[in-house]
Amino acid sequence: MKLLFSSTLSVAAATATALVTLGAPAQAASFLGIDIVEDSPVTGTAPTIPHQTNVFLGDGYTYKFSVMAPDGLGSRGLFYSDFGFMSNGQFTALFMEGANPTAAKPNGNSFDIPNSAFINDWQGTCDVTIKSPCMVDYTFEKDVEYQFGVWERGFSGNGTPMFRTFGVAQLDSFKFPSLTDQAQNNPIIEVSDPGYYFIGMEDTRFPLPNGEFYYDFQDWVVKAKAQHESIPEPGTVGALLGLGALGLISRRRKAVKR
Repeated sequence: MKLLFSSTLSVAAATATALVTLGAPAQAASFLGIDIVEDSPVTGTAPTIPHQTNVFLGDGYTYKFSVMAPDGLGSRGLFYSDFGFMSNGQFTALFMEGANPTAAKPNGNSFDIPNSAFINDWQGTCDVTIKSPCMVDYTFEKDVEYQFGVWERGFSGNGTPMFRTFGVAQLDSFKFPSLTDQAQNNPIIEVSDPGYYFIGMEDTRFPLPNGEFYYDFQDWVVKAKAQHESIPEPGTVGALLGLGALGLISRRRKAVKR
């Protein structure tokens, strides 16, 4: 398979980019078109779900996606759903529900433990509910448009599919409620792995009686990491600019002494 993300910048390119973008209006940071947050757990109610995923352009880089360790990664919800992205009008699933078929569910299962709504919010884990492989490398084609989301297939797994495009990303760790949004006492789960982004997706399946929606961004929790050299952080770019300026000054002084 192939994967994608932002291109690696050389020091010169990073410096040029910083110079060009100085004074530009601030925009929300994102990972693969998904808003980066720093305030998980991200839960609440609203008439419009926040943090809709955005279309982004691939640049030919490879990313590693996983629903293995740590414990807590995977899917939640009674309905069958898959995690992946839309491109050119086609959905590509990176992880799919429906492992371990039984006589009652020949197409597989959408959650690990039957009748477990208030136990673990119908949690699905890899090789139990989620089909393997549990780790996927994918390269996003350069200049091709993509958008991440959840592909819902209904209660039976054969319903009318719906593409849900709400998600957040957080670096190094992520907190989210462990139970269904119908539960009053809802313990928080925290997952962490330094250097990885944790992606939390929302399916907006059940609207509230007042017309609003409850959102908790835990219907899929996946970790992801770019498989290439990272782009310098803004502080690093600033330091590079400073070093570049010092270098120019030093060379000019030496030229004057000569």
